[in-house]
Amino acid sequence: MSFKILKQASCCGIGDSDSTGCDCASDSNCCDPGAISIDIKEVACPVCGKTGVHVENVTVKHMVKKELMDEVSEDEHWLCMSEECEVAYYTGSKVEFNIEDIKVTIWFKKDANPKYACYCNNITEEQVIETVVNKGLDNMKDIIVSINGKISSQCKVRNPAGKCCTQAFNEAIGKGMEIRNKE
Repeated sequence: MSFKILKQASCCGIGDSDSTGCDCASDSNCCDPGAISIDIKEVACPVCGKTGVHVENVTVKHMVKKELMDEVSEDEHWLCMSEECEVAYYTGSKVEFNIEDIKVTIWFKKDANPKYACYCNNITEEQVIETVVNKGLDNMKDIIVSINGKISSQCKVRNPAGKCCTQAFNEAIGKGMEIRNKE
């Protein structure tokens, strides 16, 4: 099943930022093309061989369970993008953390429950679909406000990929629109 990605602005850089104990800039626009480095090498997961997504150390430190924070190395990290692989984060040479070492479920991993559409606002894919179907909304910002009453944006420290959830959120909107259009 494929879904059309809607051309919508992200929720980054707007709304309230809540306290995470992080000294990161909470108003950074992680969706800004200038925020993505193109000089990062591609590194395959040492377990499944699939190329991962580069993730900053600050993201890994915020994602691992508290008792594992001191084990986050200063090496560069990648998020394994295989749905089937149990690896969450790895360095160029080894697995650092498996999915059970992470505080939240990783949305694309097999059996992720809940499956988040937006980590910053603690919104699941199911909530997005229900809002699209039942309230007729199809805009990311409107859906977030409808569910939470406000928008929070701290993608670097709340999303396991350290980036905005716009693509996953829009895929959930697409699923909801598909259901709504069948009714």
